[in-house]
Amino acid sequence: MKDLNRCYDLHIHTTYSDGTFTVKEILERAKVLGIKGIAISDHDTMEGIEEGKEIAKLLDLDFIPGIEFSCALDGLEIHILGYFLDEGCQELKDKLIDLKKARKERNIKMIKKLNDRGLKITLEEVEREATGTIVSRAHICNVMMNKGFVYSKGEAFKQYLGRNGVAYVEKGNSDPKEIVELIKKCGGVSALAHPSLVSVSREKVEKIIEVLKESGLDGLEVEYSSYTSKEKKYYKELAMKKNLLMVGGSDFHGGNRVGVDIGYACISQEEIKELLERGKNKEENL
Repeated sequence: MKDLNRCYDLHIHTTYSDGTFTVKEILERAKVLGIKGIAISDHDTMEGIEEGKEIAKLLDLDFIPGIEFSCALDGLEIHILGYFLDEGCQELKDKLIDLKKARKERNIKMIKKLNDRGLKITLEEVEREATGTIVSRAHICNVMMNKGFVYSKGEAFKQYLGRNGVAYVEKGNSDPKEIVELIKKCGGVSALAHPSLVSVSREKVEKIIEVLKESGLDGLEVEYSSYTSKEKKYYKELAMKKNLLMVGGSDFHGGNRVGVDIGYACISQEEIKELLERGKNKEENL
C-alpha cells in the first residue's frame, strides 16, 4: 500500500455532479486519511473548484483543479480527465453550457420513459435532488428510491437507468479528440481515464491512445480503484512507452459507489512530479 502522506487522489466527485460528499466533506476526509493532495474532477463542471482551493489552503492540503468529460468514439465510452484548466476560457464556458443542455434533454427523455411505465416523477423533483447544476441519472435514481419505485440503486440502474435498462437514453457524448484539444486550448493537461473500462481489448485501447495523442493527449490514468496489480503494472509501462504523464485516483462518489473510499487508488508525489510542475508554472505565470 502507498504511503498516503505522499499520495494524491486525482479522481474524486462531489455533490456538484454525482457524488454524495460535499467539497468540504471530501477535503476533511482526505485530511483525516493523511492524503497529501486531491483533485476534484466532477463530471462536466468545475463549480466546486474555487471552494476546494480555499478549503484546501485552510487544511494544508495540495489541491489540483480538475474535471471529467464523458465522450464516445467508435461506439466506445471514453472519459477524459482535465487538470489545471483556465476556468475563464470562453471555449470551456461554452462547452459546459452545451453539455448541461444535453444532460437536461436526456433527463427529460428518460423521465418520459419512466412515466410511460407508470413511474410518475417530474423533472422538477429530480432537479431538487441536485445541489449543483449537473443533474444526472444518480438524481433520477434518488427520486425513484424516495418514492418507493425501487429499493436500491443497483435495482434502479439494472432495470431502468443503466445501459440495458428500459428507460435508458444514450447521452450525446462529446468527441474525445475535440475535448483533448479543448483542454489544451484552455491551458490544461488531459488524461485518458480508467482505460480498463474503455475496452477489454488492450489493442483497441492502445489504438485510441494513439488517436488521442494526435490531438494532444498528455496522460493516462495508471492507478484506479478497480485495477489489479497486473493492470497497474501494465498501464504504468504503457504510459512510459507512449511518453504520457501518469495520473491516478479512486473515482470516489461517496454513497453512489459503495466500497470505494478516498485514497483507495492514488498516485505518488514522485509519479506526478511533472504534472505538479506544470500546474506550478501555470500559477506563477498568471
